[in-house]
Amino acid sequence: MQYYQYCGGYDYRAYFYKKDLRKSVNSIGVLMILLFAAQLVFSVAGYLALDAMGIEDMLTSGSPTELLLDGALSALIFFAIAMLYCLFKKLSPAVLFPFRRMKAGRLAMMVTIGVAFSLMSNFAADLVTQVFALFDVTNSGGEILKEGSLPSVFLYYLVVSVLPALTEEFAFRGVVMGSLRRYSDGFALIVSSALFALMHGNFVQMPFTFCCGLVFGYIAIKCDSLLPAILIHFFNNALAVTSSVLTSYKIVPDTMVNLGYGVIFVITGVLAFFFIRKLTKEEPGFFGFDGSDSGIPYRDKIKTTVTSPSMIVFAVTMLLYSVYVLTL
Repeated sequence: MQYYQYCGGYDYRAYFYKKDLRKSVNSIGVLMILLFAAQLVFSVAGYLALDAMGIEDMLTSGSPTELLLDGALSALIFFAIAMLYCLFKKLSPAVLFPFRRMKAGRLAMMVTIGVAFSLMSNFAADLVTQVFALFDVTNSGGEILKEGSLPSVFLYYLVVSVLPALTEEFAFRGVVMGSLRRYSDGFALIVSSALFALMHGNFVQMPFTFCCGLVFGYIAIKCDSLLPAILIHFFNNALAVTSSVLTSYKIVPDTMVNLGYGVIFVITGVLAFFFIRKLTKEEPGFFGFDGSDSGIPYRDKIKTTVTSPSMIVFAVTMLLYSVYVLTL
């Protein structure tokens, strides 16, 4: 990797590179703040409106109204605001949202590898949960479905499996990672994954979503397509939703659900192992980035990013919100 050389005692090109990078990450930080703020504003406004209409009893966790409200907000916020950001910044859709055609066999292979690594990421969430348990602190890793009507189940799948796979991949692997790839793929992958984790606002989910973000983003970069990332995201969430439905409705015992989850993990893990071996032989450069970057060293890129004002504000806000979630 070659970095800019000093000229006359001062590295002018590196200076302008940092300036351009800081401008980009500041813009993305503002986008993250707007996304989170919009979530809070629309959510509170929606709940207050329903309360004013005297139907606040429909807002119990897992009810169709509550799930539909959250789902509509997710779609509205992540699509509308992210799209407005793209239009305002005049970003190229072809760069941000690549969908290169893939053969069905290769797509299935990428999705299997991604799902296997996503399931493996659950160990990170389990570790954090155990640490909290040492201090008698319970921090839920997400929404829990309450036993209810069939529409509740359908909306639960829609809100937790389908919508996040579309909206979050659009926002994080598309807008965020896509706009940062000109500073190097590895840098874009790490930053987008960190922001993806912070946006969840939950200490249990943060390690898990960071690992998943790395998996989704890496495969999206290597395949030059968001499609495998969307499918991996969907299948990962759908497995969790299915487990929740089977447990909530007592369709099968909890032990059987856990056993089934373990069987799926083993099967996808074994398949992923053979697929990775195949890729290693056929495409030696698939696992790793080429490192071609004429910019500044990684440490300077990360330092520029974490010291950007909007990124600091967003990170502090999400960490404080995560602490607040612990008190609920």
